Amino acid sequence: MQTLSLGKHNPKLTELRNAIRRSELTAAGLLPIEGPKLLEEAVRSGLEVMDVFIRRGVGLNVSLSNSNVYEVEDAIFKTVQSTETSQGIIALVRPPAFSLGGILSVANPLIVVLARLQDPGNVGTILRVAESFGATGCIALPGTAGAHNSKTVRASAGSVFRLPHVWNVGLHDLVPALAAAGVKLAGTSPAARQPIDACDWSQPGAVLVGNEGSGLSDEETAACDTVLRIPQNPAVESLNSAI
Repeated sequence: MQTLSLGKHNPKLTELRNAIRRSELTAAGLLPIEGPKLLEEAVRSGLEVMDVFIRRGVGLNVSLSNSNVYEVEDAIFKTVQSTETSQGIIALVRPPAFSLGGILSVANPLIVVLARLQDPGNVGTILRVAESFGATGCIALPGTAGAHNSKTVRASAGSVFRLPHVWNVGLHDLVPALAAAGVKLAGTSPAARQPIDACDWSQPGAVLVGNEGSGLSDEETAACDTVLRIPQNPAVESLNSAI
C-alpha cells in the first residue's frame, strides 16, 4: 500500500469535494464516507474501498490491501471534510446495489417506508434501528433526505452499507408492488382507533413513516391497508419519526 501526497487542485480532491457537497455519489458511483469508524464498518461489511484520503499526521489503523491512500495537508483537508471536528480520514467506497424487486422478494419481508422525511439524521437513525430490529429493507418516497447524504451515512453507523434500500420510489409504483408481493402497508396516526400492538407483525408488512412536521398526507394515508395508533402519554403530542 503506497501513500501519495495530493495538492489542493488535484482532480481526485475536486471530485470528492463536489460529491460531499452535493450529497451524491461520484461520477464513478463511489460513496464518500468520513471517519475511522465508518471506514471500519465499510470494511467489515465487505465493501470495496477504492481511495482513502488522510490528513497529514493521522494514522490509519484499518488493514487495506488494494486501496489507494493519499496524504493531504491539513489546510487542504479542511476544504473537503463535511464535519467541523473531522478525525482526518475520508474514503471512497463502492456501495452495494439494491432493487425494489430484491427487497420485496425476500421471505416474510418487514419493510420501513419513508414518506418525505427531511432530516438526514432521522433517516440514518431509522436505517440503523430498522437493521437492529430485523427489518429486511427500507424504501423511500420522493422528497426524502438522501441515503448518500453524509449526515444520513453517519447516523446509520454502517447500516446503510448492509440494509437493502431503494430511494425515490413513487407511491403509485410502490402500492401495487407491495400488493403483488402480499405485503400490507401500515401507517400511523394519533387519530387511528386500532393500537399498534393489535397488528399481526409476523405477517409480511411495511411501516409507513410520515414527514416530521406534517405526518402522512391524505394520499399516503389512503394508500395504507391499515392505520395504527401508538399508545402514549396524552401529555406528549407526538414522537420523533426515528422513535
